[in-house]
Amino acid sequence: MSGGDVLELISVLIIFVVVLAATYYVTKWIGKSGVVPSKTQNIRVIETFRIAPNKYIQIVQLGSKYYSIGVTKENITFLAPLEEEQLDLTEEGIERPPVKFQDVLKQFGGFNQKHKKEK
Repeated sequence: MSGGDVLELISVLIIFVVVLAATYYVTKWIGKSGVVPSKTQNIRVIETFRIAPNKYIQIVQLGSKYYSIGVTKENITFLAPLEEEQLDLTEEGIERPPVKFQDVLKQFGGFNQKHKKEK
């Protein structure tokens, strides 16, 4: 390896570290800036159903009231108020355990080994 190759490798590593640091700080800034909507206690989207590309029907909860709305790329249309008795809210309280990335990688790793054995 010549001196030029070593300098090129070091410069690429420095650029990589700078890009990672910039990504980290920009992500933190976006999270704190409010660009991404934060969780609220009074407004929730209960369910979304896609009826066509870029067209959805949503059930939203505003305070203790429920409403259905139509959402498109250009506008939002009020459809009807809903009573809680009309809705099936049983899945609302179900918490799903978080999926670990390592478990997903193990699944794909096992798939690749099985796939190689079949060939």
